[in-house]
Amino acid sequence: MQANRIRQKPNEGERAQRAILALALATHPHHRTMLEMSREIGNKEVVERAVRRLSDYGLIRLHGQTLLLTDAAYHCHRLDAW
Repeated sequence: MQANRIRQKPNEGERAQRAILALALATHPHHRTMLEMSREIGNKEVVERAVRRLSDYGLIRLHGQTLLLTDAAYHCHRLDAW
């Protein structure tokens, strides 16, 4: 028997991760910079933590100050996996 899963509201970090991933996917194959993401989202520290988290998950790579979408993230997006 499967337990009912209660969906919690995303916290600030999760919202930032979603926004960063959405912006990176929207401009693919062009790349965004950390500065651009900070301007869009409005909080440099939150963006840095969110990028670090997305990088840990293998969805974003950071090359200097440039965010690179990984093939895995783009492929999942193309499959409409999220």
